Amino acid sequence: MDSAFQYNVIRRGGFVAELPRAPRQLAVTYSFAGKHHTLDDLLKRSRTQGFLVIKGGKIIDERYFNGADDKSKFTSWSVGKSFTSTLVGLALADGKIKGLDDPITNYVPELKGSGYDNVPIKDILEMSSGVKFTEEYSNGESDVSIMWRKTMIEQSESFADYAKSVDRAEIPGTKWVYRSVDTGVLGMLVKSVTGKLLANMLSERIWQPLGMESDAMWLTDKAGLEAAYCCINATLRDYARFGLLFLHHGKAGDQQLLPASWVEAATSPHGPQVQWGRLIPGDSAGYGYQWWLMEPSTPHTYSAEGVFFQFVYVSPKYDMVIVKTSAYDDFWSVPMQNEQFLAFDAIGAALEKH
Repeated sequence: MDSAFQYNVIRRGGFVAELPRAPRQLAVTYSFAGKHHTLDDLLKRSRTQGFLVIKGGKIIDERYFNGADDKSKFTSWSVGKSFTSTLVGLALADGKIKGLDDPITNYVPELKGSGYDNVPIKDILEMSSGVKFTEEYSNGESDVSIMWRKTMIEQSESFADYAKSVDRAEIPGTKWVYRSVDTGVLGMLVKSVTGKLLANMLSERIWQPLGMESDAMWLTDKAGLEAAYCCINATLRDYARFGLLFLHHGKAGDQQLLPASWVEAATSPHGPQVQWGRLIPGDSAGYGYQWWLMEPSTPHTYSAEGVFFQFVYVSPKYDMVIVKTSAYDDFWSVPMQNEQFLAFDAIGAALEKH
């Protein structure tokens, strides 16, 4: 991705937070749709590129496929949304944003007159902005396809200009609809209140103090604004370190990089429209602040997710982070999604037994 598009660099710092190893053979089996499956078979069927399991702060399993290795930069797709919401949390903690109930147009006045006029920041974090936007990846005339084409491929329009053209569809805060444009607008918010590039803020506040081992890249539009809804390109272990930051309630060593209250808020459902089972028919997930929440029977487990099956999966129940990057044949599949979560939970259960 970073060879095809322009980008800003997320720079690493002067030290690397080591991840100790305690390798284990993960001979995990599980049942799904009336059949028995193995973890190895799942990794193959979902066209996994990189797979990493960390439990108790130690790498249990790390694998690469199809020519990838530990230096490869894997694209995040919508996993990047969880990074963007984290920057919103930092801006809130710094007092740059007074409160999440504030309208976004208090901070990004250029959005006045658009569908985002007077929309609370909290509603945008919850994908409940009420703006008119369709997200059907296989439809070239879907709004997400048009936005990507105009702002990233053709570069005929900046993202800010695109966002200003979006209309209102329903009352904000009443309906959850997955809209990448919402996260892009959160990126505009962060840049407006901090005066910094998102890549620079992420570098200064997360990447360097967390001890990431490699520089990363964040794709941008023609105006240099990061595509906040996607498009970070980083190594597997650096994605895992981000997951560990959340698993450890915003702490890295003795540093509180992110308020623990933000970690809790970002990974919990708030409005009635984002409670478990209210999002997608047949799916028991909930939604936090740009994090997917597992069904309530799995205590406080959550995941950053991207199309083609990218995951940063955080399980406090098992003290575990799983990172999976993939090149799946389709944008998404709910049955494959459910199978992967079942497999992740089986990994946690197997590691608890031994």
